[in-house]
Amino acid sequence: MSKLPLWVLTMVLVLAGCREAATLTLADGEQRRLADYRGDWLVVNYFAEWCAPCLRELPLLNALNDAAGPAVLAVSFDAMPAQALQQLQQRLAIRVPVAAGLEGPWPFELPRVLPTTFVLDPDGKLAERHQGELKAEDIARWQHHYWGSKD
Repeated sequence: MSKLPLWVLTMVLVLAGCREAATLTLADGEQRRLADYRGDWLVVNYFAEWCAPCLRELPLLNALNDAAGPAVLAVSFDAMPAQALQQLQQRLAIRVPVAAGLEGPWPFELPRVLPTTFVLDPDGKLAERHQGELKAEDIARWQHHYWGSKD
């Protein structure tokens, strides 16, 4: 059995480290990575302004964002320029960070149903997928099972 040349081994290691990062751009232009949320639970909610259940669950997401619990992120299902997205965030009184979209290897696929909410664990792995309108009971269950009470 022959030994691999050192340069082949080096290239394999370099290419293994070049994996694309999971990223997002917020409505205000700030760039973030999934790794920025490492160590925290993260709730990612896909919404659209034409989706009535999406609009009804916004107060729950705002309250979750305001509480001592997971990080919360709203993602616009519809492609929108940054200024339009900021105006929508203001008009709908969305207090959670709003992203125009997610790029790279997130641990879930683009939802086919709205609203859809994903719960990611502190390692960035998918813990739960919820399709349909969120209810207070859903968030209470997540709090009990995942991040616990911080009161």
